[in-house]
Amino acid sequence: MEVGLQFIFQNTHEGMSDAEMMRRETEIALLAEEVGMDFLLLPEHHFDPNYSMMPDNMQWLAYLAGKTERIKIGTGAIILPWHENPTRVAEKVSMLQALLGERFLLGFGRGLAREEYRAFGIDMATSRERFDEAAEIVLDILDTGVAEYDTKYFTQSRTTVTPKPEFGYRDRGFFSVAMTPDSGIAAANLGATMMSFVQLPWEQHHEAVEAWRAHFRKVHPDKTPGAPVFSDFTYCHENPEVAEKVAREYLSKYYLSVIRHYDFDGSHWGETQGYQAYQAGASMIQEIGLDAACEGFVQSQAWGTPDQIIETWTKRAELTGELRPAMAVSYAGLPFELVRDSLRLLAKEVAPALRDL
Repeated sequence: MEVGLQFIFQNTHEGMSDAEMMRRETEIALLAEEVGMDFLLLPEHHFDPNYSMMPDNMQWLAYLAGKTERIKIGTGAIILPWHENPTRVAEKVSMLQALLGERFLLGFGRGLAREEYRAFGIDMATSRERFDEAAEIVLDILDTGVAEYDTKYFTQSRTTVTPKPEFGYRDRGFFSVAMTPDSGIAAANLGATMMSFVQLPWEQHHEAVEAWRAHFRKVHPDKTPGAPVFSDFTYCHENPEVAEKVAREYLSKYYLSVIRHYDFDGSHWGETQGYQAYQAGASMIQEIGLDAACEGFVQSQAWGTPDQIIETWTKRAELTGELRPAMAVSYAGLPFELVRDSLRLLAKEVAPALRDL
């Protein structure tokens, strides 16, 4: 079991500029290699620093490539519908291959925030079609080194990509964000390993993994599904009371930022093509109220002492099988000294135990 980090790049630190916050977050990424974590995943988000600011994860990834030697670094994820030209995505991936080789992890996503779609001038109702087309195109280019396509949303006359990709991903493994059943099916159709965020009782995530695995095996009977990536928001401290106090404060703040950014307590989800599955969650929040929904989110995450976090992941693995924990350790303005201490303790006591699972 590989153990890594999921970055968020959320600037709610009082009095801290976006540039300073990005530099401090980069220091956490470099510390992750120093303390022995296995991989880093970088998001893509735009226009809202109070939720996440990472407009070009491949650019930051290239910087980290030159500052690190061992740790794997990946896109968690490239939001394909926001990129007008799939050829440009494939070119950037090919460059990262040249820099990182096997250390580069490829991940795709569809995107969820209305504000980001609106700002890019893209109809959110077309996201599923755009994602499906772009993902196949990028994978084809990385397989062949040649770009040529004419689909509903994307057109490219025949051209070669340089630097030529050293390898493709259809037989090597890559990730695709799967937060809903249809995204799980899309990931399986591509032959991708699912990537998700913990937001529900684990039994429900287990059902989603089993559905993805079943469809993956049906569509790709000659392949074996990889270990799913699951990110949750953690805080580790040797004192259980301190761990709970800090986790509750900052996890609650983070959850409220998610509700605001994605309008998760709104009613538009049932009316937006391709996103109807989110309406059930939005309706649930409206029914039980924010306080109860926030408590449910806090309880679903893996935080506490090293032993408590190990126990949580052990129970998940006993039910679901091999997983890849991608822990978010910096979020919601959590002071960086606490982030560093938590990361060091996770690397020292939690990660070795999870690898043994």
